[in-house]
Amino acid sequence: MSEILEKIVSYGQEHKAEFLEVLKNVVNYESYCYGEREVKNKCGLYLEQLFQELGFETWHFDVGEVGIHICGKYGTGEKKIFLLGHYDTVFPTGTTETRPFTMDEEKAYGPGIFDMKGGLVGFYMAVKALKELDIYPEGTQLTFFFSCDEEGGSVTSRARIEEMAKEADVTLVTEPGHKGEGYITIGRYGRDVVKVKAIGTAEHAGHHPKCNPNLEIARIAKYISEECSDGEDLWASIVSIHGGDLEAMAATPAEAYLITDIRYATEAGGEKAAQVIRDIKPTIEGMKIEITGGVEKPALKQGPYSQFAVDRTIAIIEEMGYEYKPKVLGGGSDGNFTSGINCPTIDGLGLNGEFLHNPREYVFTSTIPQRVALIAELIRTL
Repeated sequence: MSEILEKIVSYGQEHKAEFLEVLKNVVNYESYCYGEREVKNKCGLYLEQLFQELGFETWHFDVGEVGIHICGKYGTGEKKIFLLGHYDTVFPTGTTETRPFTMDEEKAYGPGIFDMKGGLVGFYMAVKALKELDIYPEGTQLTFFFSCDEEGGSVTSRARIEEMAKEADVTLVTEPGHKGEGYITIGRYGRDVVKVKAIGTAEHAGHHPKCNPNLEIARIAKYISEECSDGEDLWASIVSIHGGDLEAMAATPAEAYLITDIRYATEAGGEKAAQVIRDIKPTIEGMKIEITGGVEKPALKQGPYSQFAVDRTIAIIEEMGYEYKPKVLGGGSDGNFTSGINCPTIDGLGLNGEFLHNPREYVFTSTIPQRVALIAELIRTL
């Protein structure tokens, strides 16, 4: 290991108690994606204060009841690195009353600790290490965007993320870093969310109704499931079907609809799925079909344009003595958006742990120094 990388790892070890104290605060500031903005904002403003103390110029995007996106900028120069993450969680407000931040000898627990509050503190400590060790790279500008609505689909943040990524040479994302050292997320599946509505005729069930939208939707569900599938890199899940009353009723409905979640590893898979949806036509006389929705996240991919960032990540991981373990995930992140506009993107740089979106969620405390060092060395050398 190089002398500088060794110094960064040692810094992380010496400051691990500080890291955990900050992490405790971030976790215990609850930030449920759909929670009250006043509660969520406390978490965002605490993170903003941390980066202000490092010398960042910061600002907000206020998106009403959704909350505030926190942004910042540090340094000047031709090299521009974009730090991307989110502070909202899937855990309802009040969760920390029964399950606050706790620790044992190996792990730290708490709502959102793995996805992805630990990763945001990783960014903070990485920049702090570079500054306090006096090795922050000259000519490098850092910007960050910490979203308050990623878990809800990034509805109010996507455009701003893409706009900031267009100005960057590379994006670093500290989404969860998997269960052990050496892991990063090298790719993510794209996601389409599509609603298909069948509009027929409401009729008495005893009059042999013929324009029943429930039948059309059942057929379409089968069609999508079969056609949006290649056995490995493309699949569709029918996540919701609605039509008719909730109880027994002697009537067929006028409308029925389904919602499908489609995942694909490649652009070709996404194009195939889009064609399947475009080909949906009614088969029952008098039936009408309405289709809404589409691409929610493009696939996170790597290519020649991003190879320098991948190669540097591999080199740092191996220099620390770990085997490089790339992962491709079905779940998406805001890194899908930056990759989608061809900004080189390295994802999964957060803490090691397990059970995201689960009450058992935890991070390993022993590997915190190495994860901080990986982020810091990427900032320093990319």
